Amino acid sequence: MDRFMKQFLFLFILPIFAFCAPAPQEEKPATIKVLLEKESEGILLEARGPFAVYNPENGKRVSSGRWGKRFYLYPHEEGIKWGENFLGIFQLQVVPTSANTTFLVDGVQYRGAIEIYHVEGKLSVINEVDVESYVKATLSEKVGENLPINVMDALAIIARTDAYYRALLNYESFWHVTADAVGYSGMGLTLQNIGVDRAVDNTRHLVMTFEEQPFPSSWTENCAGKTASYSSIFRKNTTTPAGVASPYVGKGRQDSHWSLTIETQELAKVVKTNRVTGIDLFVDHPSGKVYATRLHDGSHEENIDFTTLQEAIGADKLKSNDFNVSIKGNIAIFEGYGVGPGVGLCLYSAKQMAERGDDAPKILAEFFPSTQVEKMRAYPEAIISEKKSSFVSPKRKKVEKKKHRLLHR
Repeated sequence: MDRFMKQFLFLFILPIFAFCAPAPQEEKPATIKVLLEKESEGILLEARGPFAVYNPENGKRVSSGRWGKRFYLYPHEEGIKWGENFLGIFQLQVVPTSANTTFLVDGVQYRGAIEIYHVEGKLSVINEVDVESYVKATLSEKVGENLPINVMDALAIIARTDAYYRALLNYESFWHVTADAVGYSGMGLTLQNIGVDRAVDNTRHLVMTFEEQPFPSSWTENCAGKTASYSSIFRKNTTTPAGVASPYVGKGRQDSHWSLTIETQELAKVVKTNRVTGIDLFVDHPSGKVYATRLHDGSHEENIDFTTLQEAIGADKLKSNDFNVSIKGNIAIFEGYGVGPGVGLCLYSAKQMAERGDDAPKILAEFFPSTQVEKMRAYPEAIISEKKSSFVSPKRKKVEKKKHRLLHR
């Protein structure tokens, strides 16, 4: 065989081997499942771009479209209808087959996949979205654009860490968080807060770990000198970093003083009684932060966690959980310091650290001791295996959900 023929065969055969060789399986990026609707009569669902529809019960594709689709989706006795009838099918997973495909649910735009479950004549609607898009959407609701760059980077890592924790905590569940609880509005707020978008992109896939796992994490506007551990305030049965003393706030603690005078009759409405005769405080002693209260009405008592009490009174009035309270006649007097729940990162201190040149990892290390910042594009298989072995959903015995590969990359 002459030299020309050998070269020809090599160039011809090599692409065939390359085509036939199995492509390496791409690791699925970390996603989180957000419950959008529960017990809904129906939704207007529009696919903007190519998509495929699967039956999660058996993993079979039951429909697809190249140009998109827009119909009212609703349940009926024999299944689900979305333009066409999916008879005998009570679960649908609508998956993008292009990175540019998005979905509109009742006019709100979402990335990722949409899952629909027909349960007793009602619909539950879930959006499985990549964590990066989720963090952009939820963080934009909570922070402004005037924070220093390094502080914004730190907040993006905190928000991503919390998202990883919540997704892993409920890994085998049908959804991980509810849209209302986390302030998730799909793509509506992304690209509207340039600072948040830049911070999320700049810290892409970076999370904190404590004892080798992501943990529930948050921040507070002004810790008034000390922070508490997340688990001590929110009473979570999980290990979290300890609270810290912040010298950046401690000297100016008096500057964060606030007071609230409220009629005990207003407090009585919180526990639905006629009066309040006394208030006891449950305090995290290392930090002095209140995690719950006990309201007395003279004949019985009711325990109320701080978050519930603050929501009932108003965060603009009961500004933090660093307070004392006394009752004089029919008046309750709160005297407190700081702003916020007193856990995690103290924004007041973090801004001062950023002004002196501290970067995001150093800021995080100050408020989350004994933690590591690491890149985690996907959920670690070891943690997933642990969650699967420790939690078995009864519904999972009936339904083996298909994990799609075509989420936003």
